[in-house]
Amino acid sequence: MRLRSAICDACSRIRKRPNPAGTTSLDRVLPFCEAFPGGVPDQIYFGGFDHRQGHPGDGGVLFELREGGEPALAAYEQDTGERGVVSGRE
Repeated sequence: MRLRSAICDACSRIRKRPNPAGTTSLDRVLPFCEAFPGGVPDQIYFGGFDHRQGHPGDGGVLFELREGGEPALAAYEQDTGERGVVSGRE
């Protein structure tokens, strides 16, 4: 269970698949997308990183608002202080 909303909740690219190695409620499902086919980094999915900005390893594929995703995006922005948490960029 995440303590805050993730920008992924509002993204059209997010997908989830079972994680056979998962042992807790946090890792039983593996979130992935076009930018991160091996799994969305924890910094984005759990840490609040705003993926409207580039993140190392995303290949230039960024957040894309899904149809009907406005409430989820608003919750993310409220949880992270309107503009999101942009960190980890080198």
